[in-house]
Amino acid sequence: MPLPPVCPHAGRGVEAGSVDGSPLFEVYPNGVGAWSITRSSDVRAVRADSGTFSSRRGPEDTLPGSESRAALEVLPGMFSHQDGDAHLGYRRLLAREFSVVRTRRMAAGIGRMAQSRLEAMTAVGAPADLVADYALPLCSEAVCGVLGVEWTKTTAGEILRLFSGQDLGNHDLYATGTPVDDFVLDLARRILKEPGRRSGLLDRIAGLRMPDGGRIGDAELAGVAKLVLMAGHVSPTHMLALGALTLLEDHRDWYTALGQDPACAAAVTEELLRHITVKRLGLIRRATRDVEIAGVRIRDGEWVVCSLWAGAEDPCGQAPVAFDPHGHAGGHLSFGHGPHQCLGQSLSRVVLQEGLAALSHRLPGLRLAVPRDQLAFRKEKTVYGMERMPVEW
Repeated sequence: MPLPPVCPHAGRGVEAGSVDGSPLFEVYPNGVGAWSITRSSDVRAVRADSGTFSSRRGPEDTLPGSESRAALEVLPGMFSHQDGDAHLGYRRLLAREFSVVRTRRMAAGIGRMAQSRLEAMTAVGAPADLVADYALPLCSEAVCGVLGVEWTKTTAGEILRLFSGQDLGNHDLYATGTPVDDFVLDLARRILKEPGRRSGLLDRIAGLRMPDGGRIGDAELAGVAKLVLMAGHVSPTHMLALGALTLLEDHRDWYTALGQDPACAAAVTEELLRHITVKRLGLIRRATRDVEIAGVRIRDGEWVVCSLWAGAEDPCGQAPVAFDPHGHAGGHLSFGHGPHQCLGQSLSRVVLQEGLAALSHRLPGLRLAVPRDQLAFRKEKTVYGMERMPVEW
């Protein structure tokens, strides 16, 4: 049985969108309702209009699909849930570190990280867990390198323990007083105490002025660090593992092709990003005024949930396009669209490309070590993926 494309609504038991693709109002298990936006053109329109559909979060807000009706605090520096100049100011501070040119220059180094992780995994022997033994440490070392967090045996062990099993839902991302918060606050205070002593993004922005003219404080710097660390650990880890599973089980010819010709890694990665998404609930926005989408009235203050799987449809209808790295119908929405498009998408692409190519080249005979139906998936998590992926070679 082929692996089904992972819809953002997977595991909820709720029909995702109406028959004709127009918005459909759904009530989530925590009792909060939202409009499901599933048609590609509508998703792009919502994502492009941050004035009408806001990303802002407040302590009083309870989001669709959150763990409970209890509201959670939005931490300083969590700029992905700000709008306008506040959001743009943070993006400008960080943009250079995540540029296409800069991340492409990192490709060779990330490739060496992947090879090192594979040598360590194979030295221990099969079976191995492709999530914990390969995907997570590879993504972790890559994002820590960008931030300037030293990757030693001690710090690596601490960071991997902190981010193993984490999610990007309200609880894990916004809750305060967690071990992750303790880690990033300590990191921010050490950097601000001795600015200019380290390399990387955090040290660089510690010496810059904020959009309001003031210096960044420890809470803001810690918020930036937490947001980037969580995003750089969680989604890429599970996308890398799910991508490997998809290639091994459903498209073995493309897995083999990666090992023989690493130049096809970019096309295979883009097709995987179009074919599946790890964001189970999609992207959440709130209407700031009454607006109409596809003939449906969405009122001021109502939530909308935008599907990231919309790009997997063909241009004229709802049917998913077949997996084809050299002939797919168009772009995808895995990294969003518009002013809040994922800032780290270039880094994520490089990690996926180098990670998959190294895996295929080093382990051409890689296979699941358990029957497929015994794999345990993160069906209740905001970020979808596998709990473990036992493999042998």
